[in-house]
Amino acid sequence: MTEITEKFFSLLRYSIGEQQVIPTMELDEWEAVNTMAMEQSLTGVFYQGVSRLAREVKLPEEVTLTWYFQNEQIIEANKSMNTAAVKVLRKFRRAGYGCCLLKGQGNALMYPHPSSRMPGDIDVWVNGPVRKLVGMAKKSSPECAAVYHHIDFPPIGDISVEVHYRPSFANNLIHNRRMQRWFLQMADKQCNNKVELPDGAGVICMPTDAFNRIYQMSHISHHIFQEGIGLRQVLDYYYLLKRGVTTEQRRDEEKLLRRFGLYGVAAAVMYILNEVFGMEKDQLLVPPDERKGRFLLNEILMAGNFGHYDKRLQNSTSRLSKNVQRLRRDLRFVTYFPSECLWEPVFRWYNFFWRVWYNRILSYNKDEK
Repeated sequence: MTEITEKFFSLLRYSIGEQQVIPTMELDEWEAVNTMAMEQSLTGVFYQGVSRLAREVKLPEEVTLTWYFQNEQIIEANKSMNTAAVKVLRKFRRAGYGCCLLKGQGNALMYPHPSSRMPGDIDVWVNGPVRKLVGMAKKSSPECAAVYHHIDFPPIGDISVEVHYRPSFANNLIHNRRMQRWFLQMADKQCNNKVELPDGAGVICMPTDAFNRIYQMSHISHHIFQEGIGLRQVLDYYYLLKRGVTTEQRRDEEKLLRRFGLYGVAAAVMYILNEVFGMEKDQLLVPPDERKGRFLLNEILMAGNFGHYDKRLQNSTSRLSKNVQRLRRDLRFVTYFPSECLWEPVFRWYNFFWRVWYNRILSYNKDEK
């Protein structure tokens, strides 16, 4: 681990209140740390630390101005996202569907400063028949393609909207079947858990903490085996656990994590929360696994947020090259997380035939909602 990486982690812990001082940095080191923060979509959170640090020691003016302007952009993006989220949920409720917001602006509410979280797109879980939801999307945007767990809806301005009929999934078809049953059992409660967004933006429904501790670990797992995750997703989980977990909840949720094939990934994430974020072990959901955690942390640092900065990935245009690239990724991960990697080619074929059915074979009547 490089000296810059250590200083990056130090400023991260300082920014979230887990550390009281940070090492001194030269201007070029500040620029390197800022680059890493942007790659991990953490500039808004780091600004909270930089602004607090600037009141204690004199920082180079270039540093404070750079972080300030980046933070202002994030604040404005969050305002737009809050407005759009309320609009999307209202649309589906008026159509008669229960729905809730996954991750995104709901996760931002767990942060001490909600506007510091870098927003992405809107993911809404709609509790309704897959056929009808895919039909709604295709009426609005005929070219959109359904995948196993979601379909794109027309964007709101420049904000992408994904409608989930399944919050997440596992490659292992046995684990996936168990997980989908659990999601359905939990759906009504999540779609009625109302919260207020900041600045009077409106009311949304978001999952409960208990649901999120399982769902968001599934989301992290899914992206690990697809293109990668960043520290922003781990920070989301950090703030989720900071809200508190009882001994009974730990016991029950450990069983669910094992039942859904998520325990190995969870143990790796717990290592990062303890080692990098400074979270105490008694606050973790399960005991950390150092071997898997070090491997996952290295992947996160190399790939950046959702793998956007992974230099090992090629800009593949053909289906063959993309599949070869995916198989190489599976081989790299297989000794750490064998189940998901070995089942991935099987699920890929399953998903292929599922997509053929919903995108080519099913016809939709004009009067379908």
